[in-house]
Amino acid sequence: MDLSASQRRTLRTFLLAVALAEPLQQELAASQGISLGDLHAVRVLSRLGEAPVSRYGAELGLPRSTITNLVDRLERAGLVERVASPTDRRVTMVRLTETGLEATEARARLADSDVARRLFSLDESDQALLVELLERVLANRPEPEVAAQTDTSEDSDPAGSPELEPVR
Repeated sequence: MDLSASQRRTLRTFLLAVALAEPLQQELAASQGISLGDLHAVRVLSRLGEAPVSRYGAELGLPRSTITNLVDRLERAGLVERVASPTDRRVTMVRLTETGLEATEARARLADSDVARRLFSLDESDQALLVELLERVLANRPEPEVAAQTDTSEDSDPAGSPELEPVR
């Protein structure tokens, strides 16, 4: 695919901005003893709140065995916990622990970062414009594929996850 000069500049600048944030992301993950991918998974669960393990896996695009291993790993790190569904004993829910919530926020570390200093050096109207543009980019994410659930094992969602709402 041939890219225009404008498209190349857009991609290059975006990737440089992402690279600027990567050391901070790695520091946040390391402070919790987890990988960068695991930090992303914790943030997704923060957005979902308490959710069936199957729905959490669908949001992350992970197969059942992989989501089980991920939840095991995050549980060992003290970031998530499994709980029984209050409405269906066949369903296992997952939610963030207090430590998990703190890991997603890490406000002091974020506020003191080089990334924050650069962003906050923009005037308020430029910050608002940046937020608007990034929200539009993020709104164009593809929806996760959710396969119909037919088994009733402990981490399945027997309703087939019809309650999934669009990712924003």
